[in-house]
Amino acid sequence: MIKRKRYYLTGVCMAYNQFRYTVQLNMENQRCVVVGGGNVALRKATSLLKAGAAVTVIAPDILPAIITLQRKFPALTLCQRNYQAGDVSHAFLVVAATDSRTVNEAVVREAAQHHCLVNVADNPEAGNFSVAGTYENDNLLFSVATGGNPRLTHLLLEDLQQQYGDDMAAFAAFLDEQRETVKQRLPNPQARQEFWRNTLTNQLLQQVKAGRLQQTKEIIIHAVNRIGAEP
Repeated sequence: MIKRKRYYLTGVCMAYNQFRYTVQLNMENQRCVVVGGGNVALRKATSLLKAGAAVTVIAPDILPAIITLQRKFPALTLCQRNYQAGDVSHAFLVVAATDSRTVNEAVVREAAQHHCLVNVADNPEAGNFSVAGTYENDNLLFSVATGGNPRLTHLLLEDLQQQYGDDMAAFAAFLDEQRETVKQRLPNPQARQEFWRNTLTNQLLQQVKAGRLQQTKEIIIHAVNRIGAEP
């Protein structure tokens, strides 16, 4: 699997709980359990599988769309039965996505006993983490949390998508390449920080947004090529 570096260019959080800490988890080969077999479970399982996790879905009734995921993701395991105590004992991350409050509460209790990360799909405050809305475009990943207002989240993500589309994603990938060159030419971290602070400005970002990607790339390349040159 080819790993791509991502630039978390921007995030939007409408503060609703001061005790939240935003992170990006490395989910490669992490054991995850999704309890539930409906549309919500489908979305949760799909996103975890795309992130590289090993996912077990547990539910007496599982959507055909979840079953067919196994063709694309061998790391998906299906258990067509009711949730049982012990199902999440070895999980890193757990999602309770059933339509039964009793079952969801039981999942949360067991996850807490085993110190798992646990999310309740229809009641984020019941677990110890929530999932922000996201928009991903190659090297860019935008996350938006609005305190449980899906419509506002959707609108904000649409706005970000319009502002930072394919050109900005291509620019991020280009910067990743240039970053390696700068690192070789400027071994000192402080010198690199100063270089990027002076070179990569908001004005250049505005140029990319205005459709002048190639012109902006040329400015960066010129600056990189001048590293070490006589003033």
